[in-house]
Amino acid sequence: MPQQRYDIIVDQGATLKLWLEYKYRGGTGINLQNHNGYFQVRKSIYDDSSLLYFTKNGVTGGGITGEFTIGTNGIDGVGGISFNVSLSGATGNTGGILIRADKTTMKNIPDGKYFYDFKLENSSGEIKTIIGGAFTVNPEITRL
Repeated sequence: MPQQRYDIIVDQGATLKLWLEYKYRGGTGINLQNHNGYFQVRKSIYDDSSLLYFTKNGVTGGGITGEFTIGTNGIDGVGGISFNVSLSGATGNTGGILIRADKTTMKNIPDGKYFYDFKLENSSGEIKTIIGGAFTVNPEITRL
C-alpha cells in the first residue's frame, strides 16, 4: 500500500505534537510495542541534510544553522516518537503514535516549505512508509 499524503503546517517556536492512529482495517489499534519509527524533515527530497529527525530515542534538529547531517552535527532536543499512546497520554495497545518536539527545537527551524515522511519498522525489520507530504513552518512573530 502506498504512503498516505498528509501535509503538516506548524508554527516556528511552538511545541510540535502530531498524533497518529495506526489501525487494522476493522478499526482495532495495532500493537506497536516492538516497533521503531523514523520521521525526517528535509528542505528537498534529494537533500542529504535534515532539519528534523525523530526516533523513539528523541528528536534532533539543526540548531541555529537549521540543517544537519544525521549522526554528526545535530542538536538533541526534547521529544521523539512514542508508541501505543492515546492523544491524552494513556498507554495500551492503542495503535497511537505521538511525535513531539519542544519549542526550542522548533524555534531553530527556518520558516518555509519542506518535505517529510514517516517510516514504521516492525520487529521483523520490515519498513513501511506510512505518511509523507509537505511540512510547512510558519514564521514566528511573537518571540519568547
